[in-house]
Amino acid sequence: MSTMSTLRVAIAACAVLWLSVSLSSAQKQKLNPPPVDRFEEVHRGMNATKTDTAAEAGRLTAEAAQALARSGTRTPTAPIKNLVDQHIFGRMDRDGVPHAPLSADEEFLRRATLDATGLLPAPEAVRRFVADNDPQKRDKLIDSLIGTEEFADHWAWFWGDLFRLQDAVFQYWNKEWLRVDRPYNEVFHDLVTGVAKSHMTVPSLGLLDRAVLNNAKSRIPTDRDNYFLENRLDMIDEFSIDVARIFLGLNTDCVSCHDGAGHLESVNLYLTGKTRDEFHRQAAFFGRIRAIATWDDRAKNVSPANSIVDDLAAGYNTGGDAPFFTLSENRFPRSGKTYEPAFLLTGERPQPGANPRAELGRILPSHIQFSRAAVNLIWGKLMTVGFVDPYDSFDLARLDPKNPPPKPWTIQPTNAELLDALALDFKANNFSIHHLMKTIMKSSAYQLSPHFDGEWKESYTPYYARRFVRILTGPEIADAVAQATGRPYKFNFGGTEVARVQELATPGGASARARGENAGEGPDIGALMQAFFQSNRSTPAQTVNKATTMQAMLMMSSPTINNRVLADKGTRLLELTASNRTNAEIVDELFLSSLTRWPTPAEKEVALRVMERDRKAGAEDLQWALLNGIEFVLNH
Repeated sequence: MSTMSTLRVAIAACAVLWLSVSLSSAQKQKLNPPPVDRFEEVHRGMNATKTDTAAEAGRLTAEAAQALARSGTRTPTAPIKNLVDQHIFGRMDRDGVPHAPLSADEEFLRRATLDATGLLPAPEAVRRFVADNDPQKRDKLIDSLIGTEEFADHWAWFWGDLFRLQDAVFQYWNKEWLRVDRPYNEVFHDLVTGVAKSHMTVPSLGLLDRAVLNNAKSRIPTDRDNYFLENRLDMIDEFSIDVARIFLGLNTDCVSCHDGAGHLESVNLYLTGKTRDEFHRQAAFFGRIRAIATWDDRAKNVSPANSIVDDLAAGYNTGGDAPFFTLSENRFPRSGKTYEPAFLLTGERPQPGANPRAELGRILPSHIQFSRAAVNLIWGKLMTVGFVDPYDSFDLARLDPKNPPPKPWTIQPTNAELLDALALDFKANNFSIHHLMKTIMKSSAYQLSPHFDGEWKESYTPYYARRFVRILTGPEIADAVAQATGRPYKFNFGGTEVARVQELATPGGASARARGENAGEGPDIGALMQAFFQSNRSTPAQTVNKATTMQAMLMMSSPTINNRVLADKGTRLLELTASNRTNAEIVDELFLSSLTRWPTPAEKEVALRVMERDRKAGAEDLQWALLNGIEFVLNH
């Protein structure tokens, strides 16, 4: 790598902006934690966001837009294409809120490809798309992306984080239902009804696996018939919390320990009225589950990771769960009562003689909150700002504008009418994830530009009056680096060599399974992903959209990046600089492969000046600079 060139000095301005964006957000945070005796404050973090994530996204977009080139053609008018636009633009017209123009083709192509597949479009795809005069080309692009193998890889990783997935079999199962667009209610049914002798071979038991592992005891068992390794009721409670969190958008952690009244009044109005008994009746749908750890005669030990799961337990009896361990170790002491199943939101009970888990698989998806929670997950990922943030903080007492909550409470969703309209449409279209994504992505609202002409006001944020930028996720940034530089990874995944992080099953796979030329860089890839908020899946997934100093420093210094910006080891730079292409053609190719756009005249003039002094070193500096501008790490 050459010394800092004129181009690197120029690009440093973007890095400074990146750092200033991250620091300005950090400075807005209160550094002093609340006293532990302020019960409501302690609980607030479990059920609601302490910061306005929508406002944060608006500020990040307003600041980052200064560094985004205004290349391509933007259309000021936005046609009404579907129910999303009817609600979004109808509301803005009613309230006199202006909106950004439609994005340029280059912006849209990058955005849609990243959102659908987690990957960057190839340079030839950019040229082809921009040259296409078909007025339906954007809709056709979306149709061509959703349902592909790359789509399945990308969104299986998203659900893998939600499910806290830890094994490859479960990941393959996620990919398959996403690729073929299996109805989401059927996916839920499988996740809550699985039975198997060895659940590591039955993918749909993977969600239960996390609860089993988290409640296994560290005691050394005395014999193969010792059930005390597993606290069954704690496991059932945790499984119930995961089900509510992911599929209802509700965080029931607090009411698993105590009644909501007297504790949650300043946090969640709906959960204030819920009792611990009601939580236990919800958990009782799983009251017959036994998760028996398998015995290893050779090691004289048991493996909770390979439990035998069946429906032969007696029920949800908090007074005596023998031969399993009974007293709660994760929550407050048990009441000693026996509970029969009843759905938390309506009180509906299973039909007589029916399997309670199968009945929950029927009852829960029939409630609109199941569809709201699914819509909110997808909307938040595609539009950056969810209707409700965090995704598991729904307050069901604050969703209806026609029945507003008492002051000072306000309606919770950014657009309650659209949330319900999309939820009803989702259910009417057989709980199709593909249909939901296409509805959102084909809307003009999704296709707005991040550039906003005129003064941006924070009050415009809940109107979605511009495209909100988002920082790429850990696996997205890792794969984007390999794509932009033309030097793919080599990972061993189940005996097969794969080239992308998102083809793996777990975050740890990137660190542990690197091989070949990148055998030693696995930890560097893992560190880069962690800097971009990739979780280890031990705790529930959280959506984080922040620029940080750690991200900037790793982008500038990580071996994963710096080894790939050299004209060496099969990189794009090696192929380009060794060819008979002109310097101008190389500059265009690097911009297209990294930023999905052509350089502006000013950018091209600087890049050519640097390359004229030293073609190879100048090209390396340009590649490094493109990866280190804030534009590269944004989906905009």
